[in-house]
Amino acid sequence: MGQLVHREEPSLEDLLSQTSTGDMAAFKALYDRTARLQLAIARRVLCRDDLAEEAVHDAFVSIWHSAERFLPDDGSAMGWICTIVRRRAIDRLRASPWLHREIATLPDDTLPSQTVGSEERLALEQCLGELAPHVRLAIRLAYLYGMTHSELSQSLDLPLGTLKSQLRRGLIALKECLTR
Repeated sequence: MGQLVHREEPSLEDLLSQTSTGDMAAFKALYDRTARLQLAIARRVLCRDDLAEEAVHDAFVSIWHSAERFLPDDGSAMGWICTIVRRRAIDRLRASPWLHREIATLPDDTLPSQTVGSEERLALEQCLGELAPHVRLAIRLAYLYGMTHSELSQSLDLPLGTLKSQLRRGLIALKECLTR
């Protein structure tokens, strides 16, 4: 009877290293293992499947060309990939002023499950619920969608100083609520 040999999957770090040498099979394996999460990240920023798919595609093209820049000592491979995808999605968001307005009119929904653990998410949702609706929206757009203060000011039609003050007071209130 033959002996069963258990093969360990290569780590994402190993796959990135192999990708940096032009190994297409390693790149495909990297994509297969990470693309689903990356699409969820891009969807969360862009709120549209078509734009999220484009952002993920652009990110993986970038990963293919820059895999040699990944340094394991600086962080995890998954963190590096997620950062590239999130930046690509935010770049698309920033390049589309009409998308800012579309996102600003979204209903005040719950936090995505991948943001924090379930207990923390419930506490955060409860504390966010205590904020004024316009402050809650500004915080969501800034921290979940990556909008800058300038973009928020324009999208919410608020003077920049007013927006910054509202965000600061809202974050202080969140911190106080979460530490009760």
